[in-house]
Amino acid sequence: MGIWKEDKQDFAYKLYKDTDAFFENINEQSSLKAEYRPGQHSLALDTVDAINNKEISLVEAGVGSGKSWGYLVPLLLASKNDPNFNGFIISTSSIALQEQLKREIKVLSDVLDVDIDVTIAKGRNNYICPKRLDNYVKANPSDTDVKEIVSKSDNGIIDKENYPNISRNVWNRININQTNCSRCLDKKNCQYILNRKNLPKAKYVVCNHDLLVESLKRDTVDTILKNPDILVVDEAHALEEKIRNSYKKTITKKELEMLINYVTVAVSDYNEEPYAEDFTITALNKVFNDISQRARYQYRKSSKTDTEIFNDETSGFTMTEHLREDLRTLIVRLDNLLDRCYKNKDYNSKLARFYRSLVEYNNVFKDLLKPENKRDNVYIASFMPNTYNHISLDYVPKNIALLARDLLSDNNYGKVFTSATMTTGDDDYTYFATNLGLDKINGVKIVKEYPQKSPFDYDNNALLYLDKTTVSPKSPDHSLYLKSLAAKIEALIKITKGRSLVLFTAKQDMLDVYNMLDSKDHDFNLLVQNDRVSADRLKNIFKDDVSSVLFATGSFWEGVDIKGESLMNVIIPKLPFPVVDPIIEEKASYYKDGFKEVYMKEMLLKLKQGAGRLIRGKDDKGIVAILDSRVTDYESDIRCSLPFNNVTDKMEDVHDFVNNGFAKVKKSYKKLTSG
Repeated sequence: MGIWKEDKQDFAYKLYKDTDAFFENINEQSSLKAEYRPGQHSLALDTVDAINNKEISLVEAGVGSGKSWGYLVPLLLASKNDPNFNGFIISTSSIALQEQLKREIKVLSDVLDVDIDVTIAKGRNNYICPKRLDNYVKANPSDTDVKEIVSKSDNGIIDKENYPNISRNVWNRININQTNCSRCLDKKNCQYILNRKNLPKAKYVVCNHDLLVESLKRDTVDTILKNPDILVVDEAHALEEKIRNSYKKTITKKELEMLINYVTVAVSDYNEEPYAEDFTITALNKVFNDISQRARYQYRKSSKTDTEIFNDETSGFTMTEHLREDLRTLIVRLDNLLDRCYKNKDYNSKLARFYRSLVEYNNVFKDLLKPENKRDNVYIASFMPNTYNHISLDYVPKNIALLARDLLSDNNYGKVFTSATMTTGDDDYTYFATNLGLDKINGVKIVKEYPQKSPFDYDNNALLYLDKTTVSPKSPDHSLYLKSLAAKIEALIKITKGRSLVLFTAKQDMLDVYNMLDSKDHDFNLLVQNDRVSADRLKNIFKDDVSSVLFATGSFWEGVDIKGESLMNVIIPKLPFPVVDPIIEEKASYYKDGFKEVYMKEMLLKLKQGAGRLIRGKDDKGIVAILDSRVTDYESDIRCSLPFNNVTDKMEDVHDFVNNGFAKVKKSYKKLTSG
């Protein structure tokens, strides 16, 4: 943190002084009912420095540290004190936090006497696309939700928050999913486009990471605040994935087949001899069939080893000589078609557009044909919903860190990155900074603050149980492993009389263990995540049913914020090592020890997210139980990354802790036995 003196510029000194005074005297603000938190105060002064010095600040702030006020107070004071302040952008990874910030800005604005108009901006996929909705209605006239959707959208209600009961599958078929809407024929009547036109006029914006990335890529539709003075990225741990997804593209066989057919017919209309499109389609079918077979084989093989299979039904695939030959044939056929198309594209604007698309697809196939270490992209096969017979081909540029660096390299404004999970091991930000390319940005100071620990009483109210007796997830007898896991989970949820969240890494394991336990008699309900109930609704059911147990995966690792007695036991059956896919392998390839530098770091960050579901308020108490015997191999790193001082590998200690009212009964649990 900088120390500002009277001889510094007036604005810089005043902002530092006023921010410092606010937190020094926060206990005296009776209307706020707030208490002094050192971590909050420190983050606020870091934010002041980022504004004044145009530097990058990295701040890990534990749960309950009040990080949002830490950056909001200096932002609002800067907006109040200097008419030349160009404004701010706050980016988050969740709509829920955007809405929370909106409320907190209102409270703090009243206290600080600040009058600003803050714009809450969301990414495209949070809004209904009129064209896609119309197509969905025609294809699903019997859908009971259609009438309500059409009625609301006709009245300009297109925000997802107004449709809480729409399933994710339906929403993904009616929302805006295009990277660029500028070519859409319906854009003149699109409420989303109309709203976006006013966005560049805003001075204070709270957006999500998707929209931030789109803006940083200079998309003309979604530009926000061309010259801000400060960017704050909250939930910064999620930004890398958002950047990666923004560059990801997909090829489906059906889409390319339609494109080939259209171009074939079009070029035949220009006094050309008929073109045998069947040969091109045949070549295309062979390539996709080859990739599908290789991906299915790789997926099955991976699921039987130590690979962690999450909800995503994706897989890498090996390049065989048979696939190479089929690719060469397809490329030759597409080259021939492109030659014919090129001669006539100037006569037809639509043909010219399709020509450009066909060139891009053909270049992808040519890149795929290269040796893996010389490709421009990383390739992944994604299985179509409910089937392993058909796939789409996803591809993303290699080394996203360099693209992220370019997006974040504007040194004309300061940047604050904050989250509860940014460091690994000994409070080290290196992995986070490297993934975003921050270490490659020239001419800017990067301040890595000592992580701000959670103010909650982990010493007395929380216990970490490391089980070393459950059958290893690497066991060749997977059935035996699941039975062992179910027995341990059964014992733990009985100790806490329900009130548990069980976080799985594999969807099928979750369902199998749930079915084993659901057949038993319990005094509490067992809930399981499924596609029929939205995640938000399931969270509310779990929260309201105080003694229930929820079996979940995916977003629940970081999407649950439940205070009180509904959640007093977080059970993690398996250490959340990342999926061994082409993207994670590409990241690991940049290191001499890829497992240590990537797989371990990713696991520890995910583990911190899962364990962070337990203590969400100052009165919360409970247990985090890790039921993976591999903790013996990684115990030091795990304990160094988690905030627990009370650690045991004995089930009797768990009993004693719960029987004592979820409070420490021994001076220390730190000295573990081998179980």
